[in-house]
Amino acid sequence: MSLQLIDAIQNTHTADGEFMALLKLTLSPTPEEVVKRFSKGVEPEITIMKETVPHLCQYIMPGQFASQNHLVFQGKFCIDFYGKTGYEAKLLFERSFKLLHDEKIVQPGFHSFLCVLAYDGDFATGISGVKGYKGIYDIDYIRMN
Repeated sequence: MSLQLIDAIQNTHTADGEFMALLKLTLSPTPEEVVKRFSKGVEPEITIMKETVPHLCQYIMPGQFASQNHLVFQGKFCIDFYGKTGYEAKLLFERSFKLLHDEKIVQPGFHSFLCVLAYDGDFATGISGVKGYKGIYDIDYIRMN
């Protein structure tokens, strides 16, 4: 289920021309270009440095099955946005927020209820010339077997 959620989040972003422009990508990037800008997991697939940003890491945080309906998973996911400036990282977050907050994420084999922002804020990267911004979302989705 986690991989389906991460795929759905990434597909939502890659289908948006404005978001892809912020990442300096076209609407039909090659797989190599996507890996340079998107990581599925806490640890980036590339070395994050000022030459490799903008970049984002998408990952799942702990959740639980709903007590009233065991077919619904109450989950959380996080997206870390990296940019050369705090403003660039915040721009990425803002566009992502418009795509995800108060929206349903629907992909083949995956369907969510409303996705809601739970937290956002900047974070220290410890990397010279790279700033970070984080968004954490609550999302309930239907368990698919």
